[in-house]
Amino acid sequence: MTLPSLPRALSRLPIFTQVMGLCVFVLIISILINIALVVLMPPPKPSGYTLSEAARALSEGQVKLRNGRTLKTETLNTPPAFIREKPPHPFGENGFERLMRQRLAQSLKVPESRVFIDGRPDFRRNRFGPDRMVFRLPDQGPHRPDTRGPDTQAPANQGPVVRSMVVELTGRPGPQQPPAAPPGSVADGATLHRMREAFLINNLPPGFNEQITFPAFRAALQLPDGRYRNLILPRQFPEPWQVSLLLGFLLTAALIAPVAWLLSRRLTQPIAALAEGAAKIDFDPAAEPLKESGPAEVRQATQVLNAMQVRIRKHVESRTAVIAAIAHDLKTPLARLRLRIESLPARERDKIAQDIAHMDSLIRSAMTFASADKMAQNVVRLDLSALAESLAEDMADLHNVQMGPIEPRLTVRADSIALKRILCNLYENAHRYAGGSRLSVHRDGDQVVVTVSDDGPGIPETALETVFEPFHRLESSRNRDTGGAGLGLSVARALSEAHKGTLILRNRYANGQIAGLDAILSLPLA
Repeated sequence: MTLPSLPRALSRLPIFTQVMGLCVFVLIISILINIALVVLMPPPKPSGYTLSEAARALSEGQVKLRNGRTLKTETLNTPPAFIREKPPHPFGENGFERLMRQRLAQSLKVPESRVFIDGRPDFRRNRFGPDRMVFRLPDQGPHRPDTRGPDTQAPANQGPVVRSMVVELTGRPGPQQPPAAPPGSVADGATLHRMREAFLINNLPPGFNEQITFPAFRAALQLPDGRYRNLILPRQFPEPWQVSLLLGFLLTAALIAPVAWLLSRRLTQPIAALAEGAAKIDFDPAAEPLKESGPAEVRQATQVLNAMQVRIRKHVESRTAVIAAIAHDLKTPLARLRLRIESLPARERDKIAQDIAHMDSLIRSAMTFASADKMAQNVVRLDLSALAESLAEDMADLHNVQMGPIEPRLTVRADSIALKRILCNLYENAHRYAGGSRLSVHRDGDQVVVTVSDDGPGIPETALETVFEPFHRLESSRNRDTGGAGLGLSVARALSEAHKGTLILRNRYANGQIAGLDAILSLPLA
C-alpha cells in the first residue's frame, strides 16, 4: 500500500521525536473534540418525571418519558412495601404527598383514597446531635426577640427579620403527638406545616402537571379488583446523557484512529524496509548496499548493516582465496607423489595411490564448499525433472536409486554442475547408510521439491541440523571406508542456498518408530 509522502525533514526526525509528536497530536485532538462536545452538546434532560407522565404510567402500564427513559409499573396483589412500611410523619400527612395524591387522583379520575404517594424528605441521622428540621419564614421586626442590651440603640431602616422554628426529630412521634416547639418560637410545627401546605396548593401554575419534572417518587394506584399498580423507579443504564458521551468518545476514536494509523504506518515503514533489505543481504560483490532512508535511527542501522556486509564479503573472499591457494599448492606435490610411486612395489603403490586420491577428493570438496556462491553465478534455465531423472538412471546400478513419481517439465534457474553435485551427494549418502533411495519430484506452489527417500535408520532429531556443519560426521572414526570427510552435506546445502533454495533432512515415522530419512531439496520455480 502506497502511503502519502511526508515532508523529508519530518520523515528524517528520530523515532523518539516522531512518537512523541504523534502522542501530543492525538492528545490535543482528543481534548479539542471533547471540549467541542461539552460546549455544543445539549444539556442532559432532568431525571425524574412529571405528574402527567406518572398518571399515564399508572393507567396504561408504562410510558416513554421525555428524558428518554421508560417508566414502567408492576401489578401486586398486596400493597407495595412503601405503603406497608411507611412510618408516621411528625406533623401528620406531608403536604407534598397530599398535593401529588390530589393531582394524580384528578388526572386518573379516581378517589384520592386509591392513590398512594411516598415523597417525604429523607431525614438522616446527624453525627453531631439529634436530627432536626428547620423552617424559616420572613416576618417583621417586632416579632423578633431583641437580644441586645438596654443601652444599645436599634439601627435605622431595619428590614424584614427571618423568624425560625427548629423541630427536633429525636424520635418518630405520631400524628397526635407533635413535638413541642423550642422556646422563642412563634408557631408550632403543625401550624407552620399547614401554612406551607396552603402556600403550595394555592400558588401553582396552570400547567403544573406537565411543566414540572419531579425527582423519581413512589406512587401506587389501587385497582378496582383490590390489586395495586406500582411505579417501578427507572434505573436505566446507560442513561441518555451517558449514551451521548459514549457516542462522543466513539466519534473521537473514529476521527483519531485513521490519522494515528497513517502516522504509525509511515513511522514503521522504514523499519520494515530495513528488515526486508537485511534479509536480502548477499555476499555478491555486485550486490547493491541498502538504501539509507527514514528516521535517524533507521539510517544509522542501515549504515552499520552496509558496513557489516562489506566486512563479511571481504572475509569470505579471503577465506576462499586461502583455500584456493592451498589447494593449488597441494596439486604440485600430489602430482610428484604420483610419479614417484611408479617405482614402488605394486602393493605399496596401490595404498599410496588411494591416499593421494582421498587427499585430492578432500581438496575438491573444500574448493567446492568455499566457492559455492561463485557456482551460483553461472545459472541457466534447465529442466530439473529431466536432470534428476537422468542422473538417477545413470546411478541406479551403482547406488540403487529407484524412480518415484516425477512431475515433468519443472524448470529452475541454476547451474547444472552444482545441481548434479547436490543430487549425487544425496544418492551416495542414502546408498552408504541405507542401501538405496527413491527419487520423487513435484511442484509445491512456486517451489520445485526434489525428495530423496531411504529406508535406513534415520538420524537423531538433535543431529538433523548439525550434520550440515563442515567436517561433522555421525560416524566419528574418520574411517573413509565407513564415511566421507564430513563435507558432502555442507557442500550440498551451501550450493542449494546459493541458488536461493533450501535443503533439509526429515525423519519418516511409522508406528512411532523411525522408518527412514527424507532429504528434501526446494528450489524456486523459474
